[in-house]
Amino acid sequence: MKLFEAEVAWRSRAKAELLGDLLVYDDLLKNSIGLRLQRYMTTEQAQYVAVCHSHHKDVSLNF
Repeated sequence: MKLFEAEVAWRSRAKAELLGDLLVYDDLLKNSIGLRLQRYMTTEQAQYVAVCHSHHKDVSLNF
């Protein structure tokens, strides 16, 4: 039970102290790093990613 309480304590403290800065950091990076891992993309981002990956690739040698 002590371990659980310790976990809750540090996570609560981290949320209070770090969440704002992490959200700002996430906002700064959302147009570059980890683009495809984001929950939502802008239309411009989605079109760019779709064009990038829409050419034919011969995978027959993989079988």
